[in-house]
Amino acid sequence: MPPRVLVVGAGHNGLVCAIHLARAGLDVEVLEHAPGHGGASSSTQATLPGFVHDHCAGFVPLTVASPAFRELGLERDGLEWAGGPEVMAHPFADGTSIVLHRDIARTAEELERVSAGAGRAWTQLAGGLAPHADRLVRTVLGPLPPVRDPLALAAALRRDGVELVRRMLSSVDALGLEVFDGAERPTAWLASSAMHTGLAPSSAGSGAFALLLQLLGHAYGWPFPRGGMQVLADLLAARVRAEGGRIRCDAHVEEVLVRSGRVAGVRLRGGEELGAAAVVTTVSAGPLAGMLPPGALGDRVARRLRDWRYGTGAFKLDYALSAPMPWSAPGARAAPVVHVAGELRDLAKAAQEGSRGDVPERPALVVGQHTLLDATRAPAGGHTLYVYSHVPSRYALGDEEVAARVEAQLERFAPGWSAAVLGRSIRPPWRTEQENPSLVGGDLAGGAYELDQLLVFRPLPELCRHRTPVRGLYVAGSSVHPGAAVHGMGGRGAARALLADRRLRPWRSPVRGSRS
Repeated sequence: MPPRVLVVGAGHNGLVCAIHLARAGLDVEVLEHAPGHGGASSSTQATLPGFVHDHCAGFVPLTVASPAFRELGLERDGLEWAGGPEVMAHPFADGTSIVLHRDIARTAEELERVSAGAGRAWTQLAGGLAPHADRLVRTVLGPLPPVRDPLALAAALRRDGVELVRRMLSSVDALGLEVFDGAERPTAWLASSAMHTGLAPSSAGSGAFALLLQLLGHAYGWPFPRGGMQVLADLLAARVRAEGGRIRCDAHVEEVLVRSGRVAGVRLRGGEELGAAAVVTTVSAGPLAGMLPPGALGDRVARRLRDWRYGTGAFKLDYALSAPMPWSAPGARAAPVVHVAGELRDLAKAAQEGSRGDVPERPALVVGQHTLLDATRAPAGGHTLYVYSHVPSRYALGDEEVAARVEAQLERFAPGWSAAVLGRSIRPPWRTEQENPSLVGGDLAGGAYELDQLLVFRPLPELCRHRTPVRGLYVAGSSVHPGAAVHGMGGRGAARALLADRRLRPWRSPVRGSRS
């Protein structure tokens, strides 16, 4: 019998990992605490029958760019991508907007209309980087230490490469004001993309995330699976089973069993024990620390996991609509993503209020209009609206009061929109954590994206390459480099580390616990 491997978590990383391990001939079982697979990459009919809403991830440019998904080739299994020439719109309260287009020249025209010289500056910056988008993605997502792609990128950019590193380490507001010669509206347009990470515009390193997202928009768009994110999860799950792996839902792992310095299996809620030669966990840092027996990782590693800083929580609202959103800005009516954030000072104020632990009076919003490009997500004539805002994980207001602030912000930019509402679903941060304990405080990123929690410090050098001090225990969650987003590189990296270790040190199969 081949050695048994247990994968904890049936989100996309767990499923990608299981595919690789099962393909290599191992006996693989994925354990998922929820009733179904997919995790943060799933969809539900949260409002009304026939209206499909993405649970967490809604737009996934890194999926189409990621080497992990490219090599899986799920398109051969029927995966279809929805996307168009418009990528993202950033409207202003006066009815104008700046739109990110796939085409750099059209984007430059948008910027130039707002501020003379801004389009030329963006053409110079994005035009110089766009040809290297694939290499930049591999550098960002690749295992540590990255060597080949960064060296090739440095050779291609030459002295501009040093300048690029400096700019990416800066805050996005500093980056935008420098690139656009002090123009605030183009800077707000760029800075709004950093909202996806939960970082404030003034946070060091936020420039890298915003710039990368904009470049991905030019290179790939911000596409999404036709039919909902659940389609992607279902195709991954089907591939796991086709390779001989199993997925067991409603199986909550309470403890990873460690005996004599190596993994022995897991214990489920209710007391059932499953033996294994190796365990791969995809949970974030805090819950992982709680799953391990005292002393298993050593005091320093355990303390880092326990003290891991989580960022703001996502306050999510989904709407079933009878008509498209009536945005005042025409540019927002065709874009699948709309950043409702307004002026740069509005972005900054919302971030400052959130950092004090207050729900912003005018929250910055990420809005998705999936049905503009994918009619399969709603009944004929209907539309969905996907909205979230970053708020403190704990707040004094009632959830309906927070929802009212979000809806008032939508009203500022799309007067009368609520007349089209047929149904609504609210998911505050506490409910997100309740449904998925790995998303502590509703933080979808698995931990704040501040500089001391990136690269080898995500979560720390001993774990950033997916191995741990416990023999047979591997980590692949969003708290581990390369972090959150639907790219599958964590699952792929953990599987590769496990298989490489098995070749070096063949396993003995432990005595097995009960089987599903």
